[in-house]
Amino acid sequence: MKFQTLCMLFAGALLLPACGTVATPPSKPLACDDGLKSAFKPDALTTVVAVRNIRKGAPLVAVDSPQPITAATDMCLVKLLVGPGATAEKDTTARSWSQGIGIEVWLPAPAVWNERIRNYGGGGWVGGGHRYPEPIGSKVPAIVNANMGYASGTHDGGQPHYQDASFAFLSNGRVNEESFRDMSSRAIYEQAIKTRALVEVYYGRTPRYSYYDGHSQGGRQGLKVAQERPDLYDGYLIAQPAVSVTRFSLAGLYPQIVMKEELGITALDRPAADAFARKVAAANARAVASCDKEKLGFLVDPFSCSYDPLRDAGALCTGVTGQGVTGSNADAATCMSAKEAVALNKIWYGPTRDGSYDPAQTTDGRSGRVLGSKQLWWAPTRGSSLSTQITGVAGSDTLALAMQDVAYAAGAPAASGIPITNTSTTARNRWRELTPPGYAEAFLRIDTLPFLRDYLTDNADLGRFRSGNRKMILWNGLAEDVIPAQGAVHWYERVKASAGGEAQVQQFLRMYNIPGMAHSSQGRAFTVAGNNNVVPMPWLPGNANQTPTRDRDLMFSALVDWVERGVAPGEMVISSRDNSVSYPICVYPKRITWKGTGTAKAAADYECR
Repeated sequence: MKFQTLCMLFAGALLLPACGTVATPPSKPLACDDGLKSAFKPDALTTVVAVRNIRKGAPLVAVDSPQPITAATDMCLVKLLVGPGATAEKDTTARSWSQGIGIEVWLPAPAVWNERIRNYGGGGWVGGGHRYPEPIGSKVPAIVNANMGYASGTHDGGQPHYQDASFAFLSNGRVNEESFRDMSSRAIYEQAIKTRALVEVYYGRTPRYSYYDGHSQGGRQGLKVAQERPDLYDGYLIAQPAVSVTRFSLAGLYPQIVMKEELGITALDRPAADAFARKVAAANARAVASCDKEKLGFLVDPFSCSYDPLRDAGALCTGVTGQGVTGSNADAATCMSAKEAVALNKIWYGPTRDGSYDPAQTTDGRSGRVLGSKQLWWAPTRGSSLSTQITGVAGSDTLALAMQDVAYAAGAPAASGIPITNTSTTARNRWRELTPPGYAEAFLRIDTLPFLRDYLTDNADLGRFRSGNRKMILWNGLAEDVIPAQGAVHWYERVKASAGGEAQVQQFLRMYNIPGMAHSSQGRAFTVAGNNNVVPMPWLPGNANQTPTRDRDLMFSALVDWVERGVAPGEMVISSRDNSVSYPICVYPKRITWKGTGTAKAAADYECR
């Protein structure tokens, strides 16, 4: 689709500026110099901030890693700023002040360009140096995408401060709805439209295919486009997505509510929180040992694991009465009281309306297919790390937005991320005032506030996506420590119902749940013993994979085959980094299943069923 057509199609609906004068690309590539500043004027609100000519072999330091990426080809980096920004903020020193959306577009040398766009999403609260001439705002995978010959655009979500939620509140304490809209949706659409327009101008021809590639918040961004403007891309690779983002984010605060109610401590009581975290880690190791029938050191199917420390004498302190057992653990550093065991069970169950939990929760309940009658959302599975949610305060930024009061946000040093800076009040940590019913009331406010409801990105109607013959591969990690995979499972089940069944949904969407993978855009394993190299993972573009071949870009290669060749993805064999374990990953709803024979370390020992 030509830029002029895209611009006309989306200008009104997306609050985009009027279309400019780049309807017809030149017949040959342009030079990578300041001439682009005059050649590329798509509209009145878009400015070319800088054009950088990058030579092959140059070290490029991305915003998310100090380890440089080596440019595999000559590249042209073009930096854009798209207004109008936060017009309601008048204090230019406030972190909520913004002149618009920063965009970086990485353009491989014309002889190397593969005639495809592979835009990359942001993470967390995004931000970065996109709008400034010198620093690189993009994450590592975007640069690696350009190394492979793709034109790759990224954006800062409409705010320049990397991973800082301060932009969400104006200096007067009110929610910054303009910038929040940029973060939620507008930046994503500008990324797609401006990247394509610049590609057509720079190379003098249109791309053959356009892809979206995003992880975490970037996964949410891709889902937003797929749900609302699917024609912007041909294929979507969605990794560990922040679907239902405000719900899972606020669910991350729930361990603090449980700890306060059951144990009288929070992350602000750091020594006590650290001590509880050690006990949780010990119980988690016992959960893995109890459910790890393959003896791999991590759970292939954590959803089937119902381990309960109240029923494990070895988890309870000596003499403690549990459920049908009496504690036998004499190690004070790792044993649990009955209250600590109950607290862990509540944390594993996830937030509820009244602080209760269901000890009879089924596998379907643990997997995300079924939400309990009092349950609000899910939590990380057994076998995943809970440390950061116990020793730090996660999700309080979302709580502050739900309450429309910055004082509910966590302050330093307890905040798990960058504490919000706002001059309207010095008060912080009002999250400590919440009881389970008060927490539930705050949780339910999400659906009453339009700016948060829009941010959820949980629309299950992909009718336009399907009719446009778009394709999506979505994958989750089953050792998630940030975004529970159950949220994506829940969304998939709703999409399936909307599409009319499994056969229908798999015509355009296929999902994989990958055991042992924790949260990371470049791939990160987690085992309770720390032996992470034994976990099979797909290779992903990153610092350790700077010029990937097809097999080292497995998930994306499968998407390309589906889009360009009509070959739908099926089972894919992956191996651990030490090559000691291999197995197939399965198209959901099938699960990786050990046959019960062999070493449980070879792909032939497993099947998808």
